[in-house]
Amino acid sequence: MDTLAEIRTALDAASDRLARGLVRQPPQEFLDELWTHIYSGAPVDLQPYVWSRLMELGAGLLPGTGQGSRFQPPASHYRL
Repeated sequence: MDTLAEIRTALDAASDRLARGLVRQPPQEFLDELWTHIYSGAPVDLQPYVWSRLMELGAGLLPGTGQGSRFQPPASHYRL
């Protein structure tokens, strides 16, 4: 995914699937696929946005997807 519009469309579709109860796979597997397909393919400058959105989705699916998550923020989230 190269553009913000493509990323937003994919994340909105995933969120909609969750809201409608259309996700049939285990929550962890669903999130892992999103991380692989959306976050990993996002340009570095869009990764903070993708990370934030995926963390929001994960918080609704999996308890403990917050600060101690295995999905750490991208390096651009850290201040030197």
